Amino acid sequence: MPSPGQKIFDAESEGLYDFVSKNGRGLYIPPYQRDYAWDKTNVERLIDDTIQGLNALLKRPDESITFIGTIIAMNDSKKSTISPLVKNQVYTQVMSVIDGQQRLTTLLMLCLALLLEIEVQWAELKKGKAKDSDDARQWLETRVNDMRGLLSQMLSERQNNGEGEFRHFPKMIRAFVDTWSYEADKATYNSPISWLLFEFVRFREQLDPNWAKFPNVLKETADGAANEGQRKHFIKMLKVMRDKLRNLPGDDEFPELLGIVQDENKQDTLFGEEFPDSMKTALESVLSPQFLLAQAAANAGEKPSAEDARSRKWWDASTNLVSLLFFAKFALERITLVVVTATTEDFAFDVFEALNTTGQPLTALETFVPKVVQSVGMTKYNSSEEKKQLEIAGDYIRKVNRADERQKRSADLLVAFALAELGEKRSKNLADQRRFMREAFDSYSDRKQQQEFIRHLAELSRFFDSVWVNGSDKPKVDGLELPEPAALCLRFLVDFGHTITAPLLAQYAADVGTQKDAADRKKALSTFCEVVQAVTAFTVLWRSSRSTTDRIDEVYRSLMGEGSLEHGVPALARGKRADGPLPTVQAVQAALISRLQADRKSKKHGANIAGKAEWIEKTVVQPLWEINTTLARFVLLLAFHDVVEGADGHLTRGKAGSNPTLTLDAWVGDQFTSIEHIAPRSKAKGWSQDLYQDEEFERLGNLTLVPTRCNSSLSDRPWDQKRSLFAALSAKTENEAKTILKKMADAGIDVTEVAGNLYAGQYLPHVHAISNVKGEWNLDAVNARGRELADLVWQRLAPWIGWSNV
Repeated sequence: MPSPGQKIFDAESEGLYDFVSKNGRGLYIPPYQRDYAWDKTNVERLIDDTIQGLNALLKRPDESITFIGTIIAMNDSKKSTISPLVKNQVYTQVMSVIDGQQRLTTLLMLCLALLLEIEVQWAELKKGKAKDSDDARQWLETRVNDMRGLLSQMLSERQNNGEGEFRHFPKMIRAFVDTWSYEADKATYNSPISWLLFEFVRFREQLDPNWAKFPNVLKETADGAANEGQRKHFIKMLKVMRDKLRNLPGDDEFPELLGIVQDENKQDTLFGEEFPDSMKTALESVLSPQFLLAQAAANAGEKPSAEDARSRKWWDASTNLVSLLFFAKFALERITLVVVTATTEDFAFDVFEALNTTGQPLTALETFVPKVVQSVGMTKYNSSEEKKQLEIAGDYIRKVNRADERQKRSADLLVAFALAELGEKRSKNLADQRRFMREAFDSYSDRKQQQEFIRHLAELSRFFDSVWVNGSDKPKVDGLELPEPAALCLRFLVDFGHTITAPLLAQYAADVGTQKDAADRKKALSTFCEVVQAVTAFTVLWRSSRSTTDRIDEVYRSLMGEGSLEHGVPALARGKRADGPLPTVQAVQAALISRLQADRKSKKHGANIAGKAEWIEKTVVQPLWEINTTLARFVLLLAFHDVVEGADGHLTRGKAGSNPTLTLDAWVGDQFTSIEHIAPRSKAKGWSQDLYQDEEFERLGNLTLVPTRCNSSLSDRPWDQKRSLFAALSAKTENEAKTILKKMADAGIDVTEVAGNLYAGQYLPHVHAISNVKGEWNLDAVNARGRELADLVWQRLAPWIGWSNV
């Protein structure tokens, strides 16, 4: 007999597929729910969490899930909350979502993104040919067909009545604006999620649909809609997901496919069966660096046949599809949620409020303290060195007030600490971090070693507290302020969110505090600054030349855990380096350069940048603003530092102090804060169409920096007007700016909106030069300016990393 509580609500853990695809079940968003609000960060974090679970699955096949929290819903058996309602034309079970609609909406979009990527990639593979691919092609076709069916069930359900697309109900709709019905004149799918799902159904019902064209259909049906902005946000988030999924094999966290190909147990874990033998052989040849080197040696001087080239391209592409398939299988089966199903809406909200008023769990650091107390002894702990050092770490965490912020700060600290101490990659998972702290502490055999372990944790906490800072705080190392440009470089790394570099930099920062002699402290600080600049140069050169992170984090993890012995760099993790000296700046520079030059598919996983010319050509075609605005702004500061204006809009290096932009004040001030697109991001009259084919307007050559207050004044005016506005903005005097604006007004151009707030207050050569560019502002002009700016950037970065400036 059920208890009173069970009559009110029931809680059950369910896999994503089981919950959403259940036959006869539809998800309903009540009218009081907020609009969908997840952004790129939220979406990418969900995918990252899934990747983390996938990694754990390969280590612990019976234990791994990706838990996304609690979903609270009401089983509306009487259909009382559904409005509008077409009687007898609705799902048998309607789950009204009280809490969790943002997550569920995102997961349905993820299923669609997976299906689209699988369809597009499989369509391309079917066109190609490869040697010995028959078994693999048949295996892949079976897996694609199976996954197509599973993912389709997550998006819609076929009804017994109706014709064409109206025979299929989207899995999720929203109150008031959507209506389930198999009658064309009654079915309405206007909300962004139901529109997205129904457009999928409509497109799928075509004869032999070309899924590569589906994004264009979405754009066409979004344009002019009453909720156009919301629909386009969904399109943007779908693109974020597809971009992330398309680059799964290159993601720092994604399991290494070669290891799966070589391990039948892992294949069985992921797919429930082994790959065909011919597929294993071919994939291993594509993925194995050793095989490629052997093949290159065997075929030295011989150009591969066209058939061999096609085969290699086919097998290479198949690795992406295989990655998508096992990611999708994991997502459907192992993304897990706790579904709390209430019998009434009131009960559902009672549960919701109760779950959201419970306290946050203890941080991993807080649960570690009793372990240390037990080790030291209760009577000795209060006066112990261990307590003193742990309080330093605790004080750092407690500087934020909210419990969730303390949890995040603790998790971030311990992820960095695992890398700094043992060169290990650890997740932010609370259980994982608790286990790491206990096991790492126990691995040291005597109290002195355990004290060093805790002291190192305190040092890293001090580094994050006083060196790795943002806002108005200036970075200090052991009380010493950093000189320029190291202070700016460090702030850039912080604002860029490049925390992966902190464990390496903290080693050199800690060395400053160990020096007693003033001259030695000064020398150690100088070394720290040089390492900061080398790391910054490496980061900028790597990230600005590609559209993804491309496993840059693995470079730093490798240096911490393994070092680069051929360049004189031992493993930098304290637990591995012990009392050994830190490598020289020159050794670190050499190790970083070697990674930039190394082949992407080599064991080192490099960046394929041979030198200056190759870096420039890679960088000028990247959509830099879209990649990362913090990176774009820093690159521009590098390019504009101490430049002078040349002829016809060109920039060249000038004397020191002529246009200082590489300072922390320039970074945090207002004068160089706003990134302005010369050709506007939205297509407007008077601009070359070749800048709007594939977001070419996001490239380096189309960007500049202006004061924040001036950005809005430039607007989307035509090129000839904007050129004049750039001249006024950056004029040498205010009178000169007024003269330019008067001339525009006399020509009949309306400048009333900009007259009062356009002038920057000082001559800005990097902006004024734009006003002297001759001819049309088109793709050729953007690329030419991009190369010029990239050359200026290289001239700044090359000395920082010790690279030849040629």
